[in-house]
Amino acid sequence: MPEANITDRFDLTEWKTESLRMTAFLSPGYPIPVQNWWEEICDSPPEVRSSQPRTGVQQDEGIFRDGNTQGRLILVVQPSRIDWLLTVDAAPTSLEFPSVGSFSESVNSFGQLMNSWLNVSPNLLRIAFGVNLLLPFEDVEQAYQYLPSYFPLNKLDLKNAQDFNYRINRPRNVDYNIPDLKINRLSSWSVMTFTALQFTNAGSYTYSSTPFNVAIRLELDINSSIDFSGELPKDKLPEMFAQLVEYAKEIALEGDIL
Repeated sequence: MPEANITDRFDLTEWKTESLRMTAFLSPGYPIPVQNWWEEICDSPPEVRSSQPRTGVQQDEGIFRDGNTQGRLILVVQPSRIDWLLTVDAAPTSLEFPSVGSFSESVNSFGQLMNSWLNVSPNLLRIAFGVNLLLPFEDVEQAYQYLPSYFPLNKLDLKNAQDFNYRINRPRNVDYNIPDLKINRLSSWSVMTFTALQFTNAGSYTYSSTPFNVAIRLELDINSSIDFSGELPKDKLPEMFAQLVEYAKEIALEGDIL
């Protein structure tokens, strides 16, 4: 197989999405209003609702379907932060990597929900977009062969490599008429392998040394910096979240770039 190069990066449709997350950090001392966000955003009651009155935590969850995107949507409301999470609904029933769908489709579905919520959200200090992605390959050697094409600024030789893990933050300044607002672009790259254990009726098992699933794993946390003081302008929140999503797409397409 020829060596991978900068043109060998893959389209967003090839990346499988393990989970998507939006986190909103509230202004200190800001009381969370009586809210019905799940019903407002999803147009139906949650399947499960739990609350912890002593700690002020409420969690809503239910099945989410939109085209080829399917998973479990979770809303966690805490006194200092709010999390929306779209993740795999149940344990996989096949040998394929569990996912909620392709990145290209799932991020659009999730983004539409989050835009709706940001239009009714309380005042926020920070917002963050997180996503875990998988890019499947036939074997470990192929995954390590293609991985360097995502590091154009760092010429890596990963031949015969094992246990690779690369984590970096490349912040960018953005202009929303907000002085000193910086966006962190944190990415973590690794190669993931799944192997099989076959159990017998006696309780013993055999272990396969050959992985049945291999993938490049990309974890992204794109967030407005904690160093910024003050509240984010409410009318800019959907636009800012869209920018976080675009930075995530850019890294998945182009790799570790400035």
